[in-house]
Amino acid sequence: MFTPVRARVALFSISLVVATLLSGCGGGGADGAASADGAMAAAESPAPTGAESASAGQQAVTAADSVPTQQIESYTVLPDELVVNGQFTNDLTAWTVGDAVLVSSTLRSGGKALDIGWRAIQNFGATTLAPRKSYTLTVKARNAKTTGSTEIAFHFRRPGSEAFRTYKTTVASINYQDYQITFTAPEYAAMADVTITASGTRTVVDSVSLKMRSAVEQTEPIASSYGSYVPEGYVLAFNDEFNGTTLNRGKWFTRYIYGGGTKDYLNDEQQRYRDNDNHQVANGVLSLVARKVSSNADGINYESGMIRSDWTARYGFYQARVKMPGGLGVWPAFWLNSDVSAAGRLAWPPEIDIFEFVNNGVEDKLNMLHSNVVTTSGVTAPLTYADPAFNTTWSDYIAPFNFNEGWHTIGLEWTPTSVTAYVDGKKIYTRSYAWNYADATLGGPAHILLNLAIGGSWAGRHGIDDSAFPQALQIDWVRAYQKAN
Repeated sequence: MFTPVRARVALFSISLVVATLLSGCGGGGADGAASADGAMAAAESPAPTGAESASAGQQAVTAADSVPTQQIESYTVLPDELVVNGQFTNDLTAWTVGDAVLVSSTLRSGGKALDIGWRAIQNFGATTLAPRKSYTLTVKARNAKTTGSTEIAFHFRRPGSEAFRTYKTTVASINYQDYQITFTAPEYAAMADVTITASGTRTVVDSVSLKMRSAVEQTEPIASSYGSYVPEGYVLAFNDEFNGTTLNRGKWFTRYIYGGGTKDYLNDEQQRYRDNDNHQVANGVLSLVARKVSSNADGINYESGMIRSDWTARYGFYQARVKMPGGLGVWPAFWLNSDVSAAGRLAWPPEIDIFEFVNNGVEDKLNMLHSNVVTTSGVTAPLTYADPAFNTTWSDYIAPFNFNEGWHTIGLEWTPTSVTAYVDGKKIYTRSYAWNYADATLGGPAHILLNLAIGGSWAGRHGIDDSAFPQALQIDWVRAYQKAN
């Protein structure tokens, strides 16, 4: 993300990025108390305080009691089997294997199965899967031993073969079971494969099937729209209310898209993103938890959580209801980043920073919220409106309250020509903006990110308060809307 020059020069090291200023979206903690086992106690999401209400300066948007839901895309579900030789009737045709042999099927008289000691892969043709159509992969398999594990993964790759989407499950039984993965193909679906990898066991696969299905639902019921401010003319296209007990891995990844979907930090941040109970869901709230840990080989002393949406889109209205952390050195953020385009391109910029909340205790304090865009030229996008409390030099909104002391709704309307940011329904600025790559061509669709970073030369320039950990960015809900047809 683009940050004020006073903050720092970005150190983003991904080779595809050649820009000189990028602030990897930060993240931050919550003020919930630590439980006996060190986990954060997620609080019930309270009603908004006086600062979070339509009367708190709401402009251009209205609190929505009910916003219609976008119609699920309708398409003809083709019945074709997309896996070639999924029951191994033609020996190993279409499969690339390592340490794998054909054996007799114990489920189909006269049939064959594949006994895998390492790996079996099937690659799909450039037109096998259709962009934005949904599919179900079914693998009937069993482990030969109770020890070890086997991973079934479906990858979407971009030119150069790097995976940018990986959907996976684990074979967990010595008895045959159907293991299923359901997903929606991304905008670029020309390079895909199913890979079955055994580790410390042998796995017998009796059959593999891939078929199109009806569109996967991207929305879920909203129990309350209190604290939500949506412009007229929009319909709900994607949301997560965090009403379960675990993070919905069908909606979210927990690493950046870079590095084959494994990139776990940006810039000079002092945390690494992990899945060590860093994504806690309870009482309708997701807590992205940061902890102080023993130093690893890189001298990094913190681990944290982040989410990246599988769902992508261009334009719309995006909002999240959050409670910020208060510890010195935290850096939570809510932002939009370019995903892989229909041509298989992954590049940066474009990027929209809906908010970055940085507490370094001096230049950036608890009542300040940074919001901006990253331009292809590096020149600040021109403002066409700014609230008197919006610092136009540093792109900071100076609130009459501290963001860590209550729940607040941060939203942004994104059109082909501009972005408009809101805090608790109050318009804080409008900028001209085009979602373009550096060569001025249209960027890929955007995915949503919320993450918690710690330290670095912006958030940590005046130190990190280790006594404040564990901390978490608390998220009541995330909602994205698109214009009604």
